[in-house]
Amino acid sequence: MKKLIGALKVIVPLSLGIYLAWYSFDSIQDKDKVASVLNRANYLFIAFSVLFSWFSHFTRALRWKYLLEPMGYKTNVWNNYHAVMIGYFMNLLLPRAGEVSRAGMMTRYEKVPFEKAFGTILAERVVDVFMLGTISLITIFMQYDKFELLKKKLDDLGSGQTKNSGSSWTSYIVYVVAALAIAGLVLYIINPKIRAKVNAILKGLADGLLAILRLKKRWEFIGLTVLIWVLYIGLYIVCFYSIEETSQIEFKGLMLGFLGGSLGIILVQGGVGVYPMLVASALTLYGADHDIVIALGWVTWAAQTILLVVAGAISFYLMPRINNDL
Repeated sequence: MKKLIGALKVIVPLSLGIYLAWYSFDSIQDKDKVASVLNRANYLFIAFSVLFSWFSHFTRALRWKYLLEPMGYKTNVWNNYHAVMIGYFMNLLLPRAGEVSRAGMMTRYEKVPFEKAFGTILAERVVDVFMLGTISLITIFMQYDKFELLKKKLDDLGSGQTKNSGSSWTSYIVYVVAALAIAGLVLYIINPKIRAKVNAILKGLADGLLAILRLKKRWEFIGLTVLIWVLYIGLYIVCFYSIEETSQIEFKGLMLGFLGGSLGIILVQGGVGVYPMLVASALTLYGADHDIVIALGWVTWAAQTILLVVAGAISFYLMPRINNDL
């Protein structure tokens, strides 16, 4: 059962991502026009996007350092950074493997107990969910004049998926998530080792949340949190200035696309396929050419993914060497 659940956690998101990648590419009507537009794009803006992205990851590492301090651990910020990048790298390979790898690196090289390191990562997620929720509410409020169009777009997207696949892929997601949740609950009840491990992780989460309340550098933590999300928005928006056709899109339209892309990354591992599709669906409400914005969505996604792969591989190489005395 455990191996089956592990296999499903890899196969289902990967299969969904491959299907959505094909679907989004197939939805491009004029591929020659897209190729022409991308050939004359100013990729300096894409480079700035990658720079913003890297800085957001380093800022996350610095924020994590502040979160570990109230628990009695003064960590090296570069170890924090390399652990963060290794975590992102692993997340591209296996769902949720990044959090485990990130905590494991800190246990190995900074002697932070795994449950406490993992608990602070979960506490970070709580903070980030709050930030994403706040941005989502503001973004939705900004679309008050587009509510009817947005509803129609979502209906069309759903019917399009149904027409092409025979049934809505979202239904499959719900069924799989429900099955995994039930299986996990059964394992928690009948297996003492799993129950003890889950309880330890929950205690680590509680310690992580308490660490936020005990922060000595509270304003620095808040400032870094805001900076992370400003950089996230910035690395997305700056890409649209690389092409003349997308540089005139309204800010509230770009924010709707940002929200769609963020949800895509949450729904499918790494956002493969679904990220450009949701970005394009949002921006066409503001008159953007579907083919161009879906292609630009792919460029944006690819640039960020390449950064995670390259920087993650470098961190894998460097982290053991800068800690070779341990």
